[in-house]
This record gives sequence, structure tokens and C-alpha cells, in this order.
Amino acid sequence: MDPITHTAVGFTIAQAGAKRLTQNWAWVILLAGGAPDVDGLFFLPGNVDRLDWHRHFSHSIFFSPLIAAAVILVVKYVLRRQIELRGAFLLALIGVLAHDAVDFLTYRGSRLLLPFTDQTFALQIESFFDPVIYLLFGLGFAIPFLSNLVSGEIGAKRASGSITAWMVLLLSLGWLGARYTFREQAMSELSSRIYEGAAPERVDVLPTINPLRFIGFVRGESFQKILELDLFDYFDPESGQLLFDPVPSVEAGKALRLATASRSAQVFLAWAHWPHASVTRYNGETRWVVVVEELAADKHRTRPRVSIRMDEHYAIQSEVYERSKGPTGF
Repeated sequence: MDPITHTAVGFTIAQAGAKRLTQNWAWVILLAGGAPDVDGLFFLPGNVDRLDWHRHFSHSIFFSPLIAAAVILVVKYVLRRQIELRGAFLLALIGVLAHDAVDFLTYRGSRLLLPFTDQTFALQIESFFDPVIYLLFGLGFAIPFLSNLVSGEIGAKRASGSITAWMVLLLSLGWLGARYTFREQAMSELSSRIYEGAAPERVDVLPTINPLRFIGFVRGESFQKILELDLFDYFDPESGQLLFDPVPSVEAGKALRLATASRSAQVFLAWAHWPHASVTRYNGETRWVVVVEELAADKHRTRPRVSIRMDEHYAIQSEVYERSKGPTGF
């Protein structure tokens, strides 16, 4: 999820009691809450390797002690803040694991068990932004702040904010349970319908900011379909965007096969959930253009894709990872 959510979760856990572990706790939890995403700093946005290495070892629970130790070194020796080493390390470890847990809720998930398995684990119930989570954690900060302002005016003892923090955490768990239920309902709705005269081979849903609305994906024998699904509205399985699998000629099929065997395409296909390929033939120096696009993207955002150009002898001229505009016809 977004950096604001990661930071808010870490601070709320600290407010619930973990901040007693060390002085200067705010520095520790602030850095620990964002530390796993340091992997994104090593690759430019247009580098396809970013897909493979983001949420890699830095998001594994087995590497989390190393990430927490690095946070402690930065706080103590770079920022020169006084901390209690054992307590600060435990607090940093809590912050790193909280980051991993939040990413586990998203559609892309994380490879939590590296190096023992490269499998991605994802609950797939949260979008990148969640206004309800913002509201809950915003109240978690606002209520203690206002309470302490009043206490300061009347000379009363300042509140620690731990009770409010626990309430926010419990309410957040309840909200996540509700989102899980909504997702299961959406999956059931997609699975129970007929598409192009047959039952689907595979279905999936991408959560959006609205917890009752999803982007649905359906795989049939020779097609993929993208649909909007609203749990409070009638669902029409005939609506949406229908994409048939390419049935290329022998020459175009060779271009498709060689292009998807390239390194960029292999990295992309290992990351993508709903890839779709297209082959275009041109007259000129560039004879073939093969595009492999990830369909699982919110319609208001951009679709990642790899574009591979080849000459008439099927030699690869360029491999470009980019983002195209998302669909508008569903």
C-alpha cells in the first residue's frame, strides 16, 4: 500500500505500547515502517528488473531482522539519536513486519518466505489507497492530540493514547474482515456465470478504492474478459471488454514465441497476473512489434507492458518496459 498507510500503521502500533521500548522511538518506527521499500531505490521506473526485485528479499520475514538492524544503525550512527539498542531493535522489527503484513493485504502481495520459496503471498483485499483506513488512523492521531490539548488547558494528566491506538487497530481488523467478505462475494458472483457459452476456467477480482466495486477478470478457452463488478448493482456477464487470444500466422507465431522468450518478457510474465499478448507486423526496418500487457490494472491507472521490436529476421532490436493508458471501454 502507500507510504502514508505504512507509516500510520507503525506509529499506531508504537502508540499502543511499543514506544516504551526505547527513547526516540518515533525515528525508529518512521524508518522501519518504510525500510522494506528501499529496494525500489535501486531501479529506475523504466527498468523491468524493478518488477522482479520489488517486494523481494527486503519483504521476507526471514530477512526482517537484517532490515531492522540496518534501521538501528541509521538511527544511532547517522541520525545520532540516543536509543536503547535491544528495545529499539525490537521496535524496528515490529515496524518492518507490520510493513510486510500490510503489503500482504494487497493484490500483488509479497514473497514473504524467501529464500525458501519464491511464491508470492497475497490476501488481495486492499487497493493501493483505502479512505476508511485513512479515516481510522487519522482519528487515532487526532483524538489523543485533542485530548492532550484539553488536558494541558485544565492541568490534567496527559493521555498516552494507547487505548485509542488499540481501538484503531481492532476496528481496522474488523474493516479488513469486511473487505475479505466483499471479495469472496465478488469471486462467487464471477464464478457462477457463463461467458461466451461456457463456464470460466479462471476468475479473479482486483479491489478498488470502493470496497463494493471490483475489476473482474475472466479466462475462457480462447479469451480473456475484463468487467466492472458492483456488489450493490446488477451484474451483466455480457458487459465488459472481451479480448481474444491471438491466433497468429506461422510467421507471426514465430515472432510471438521468440519475443516472449526474451529476458524482459520472461521477467514480466513471471510478475503479471493477467498478461495479454499482441503481434503487429510492419513494413520497414522494424518488421514485428510484440506487446505483452498486464490487464490487472485499475481502469483509472496505467497498464504495465513490455514492447519488443524485431527485424525481418526475428532479431530483437529493442525491449522496452513502459506503462500504457488503462482501458476505458468497460
